Amino acid sequence: MPPRHGCAASTYFIVLSTTELDQKGGKRLAAINGGGRPREMNITGQITSNKEGGAMFFKAIAAATLASVACAAQAQSFVTLDGSLDSGARYTNNGHGAAITMSTNGWYMSNRLDFRGQEDLGAGWTTGFTLESGLNSGTGALDNTTGILFNRLSYLKVGSPYGTLFLGHQYSIAHDIARDIDPMYLAYPTLVAAAPSNSGYHFDDGAKYVGDYGPLQVRLENALGGVAGNFADGSARGIGLQYKQGFISAGSGYIHRRILIGATYDSDDFYIAGARMHFGPVMLGGGFMDENLSSTGASAAVRTVNYWAGATYDVDPFLQIGFQAYETSLPNTNGNRDQALFSATYRLSKRTFLYAESDYVRFRGSYVTNTTLNPQKAQRQIGATVGINHTF
Repeated sequence: MPPRHGCAASTYFIVLSTTELDQKGGKRLAAINGGGRPREMNITGQITSNKEGGAMFFKAIAAATLASVACAAQAQSFVTLDGSLDSGARYTNNGHGAAITMSTNGWYMSNRLDFRGQEDLGAGWTTGFTLESGLNSGTGALDNTTGILFNRLSYLKVGSPYGTLFLGHQYSIAHDIARDIDPMYLAYPTLVAAAPSNSGYHFDDGAKYVGDYGPLQVRLENALGGVAGNFADGSARGIGLQYKQGFISAGSGYIHRRILIGATYDSDDFYIAGARMHFGPVMLGGGFMDENLSSTGASAAVRTVNYWAGATYDVDPFLQIGFQAYETSLPNTNGNRDQALFSATYRLSKRTFLYAESDYVRFRGSYVTNTTLNPQKAQRQIGATVGINHTF
């Protein structure tokens, strides 16, 4: 059977050279193609230069031998390591005492470590993966109490001319849309109400489809519940639609879940809608989230509504200032949480920037009396944060 695309099959051996070191002192890989001259390769597997003759000593042959691979020279694949580290100090005072802390999972951006890979299969098809772990920069610990290493993301994806399919632990449609319509792209995730308001920002055992049709982007997802004898319990299903054209990005979505409350599963319906507009150095945006958790008698129904609006302004290529306003409403119990946040970032380089913010929060109604939401029953709180963020 002839190779695909009429390409001849080749056999590659991956070996480790003990005599060739790059400028950073790291060992490089060399590849021998069909007995030809050794060719130096970088860690992504892309050939970078030829080595003319000479004595090359090879310490060990790598564990994998790729034999008879059709069109191997045309396939493109890579594995990358990237992430974000955020460290700073935050001051808060709610009238019951002041506190300063540096222990954080990330003030401006969440601390994360990512392993990503992708392989080009040809004809517009690709496969890839993402493994993402969160950490606390103040202690070095994982950012979760369950000890899950890749608690943020752990999925395989398959790309095609018809869209991309994501399989595994991943962000929900609600997260994808919220990030696209927020002028600060969900910055300060541990401080503002819009980021953590939907407990379904991550789904386990999920399958999500994302397809682009001109300016429209369609999102469909289904997360399995894993409950024996009941396909619906513990599951989540959602649909999202976004429009991206020129200066505007608008989107809306709906997610239905069956959540375990006590010993029974209750229905949870979540809606999100909003838009972001870009006018030169100015970006405006806003939206709302409405979540309704039904009652089966074991617990009271809970409705949580979030509104937010804000703007950012690029003073110059280095300095950006922004303002956001948030309101969380609990209609069933007459509770409100209002927040205003001012932010400034100053870019030191392409990957490093300084940031500072100040925020004011006011609690009303059941938000004051509910010790789960407000342990000290404070009526207001002021806060300020300064820090530095580096992405790599």
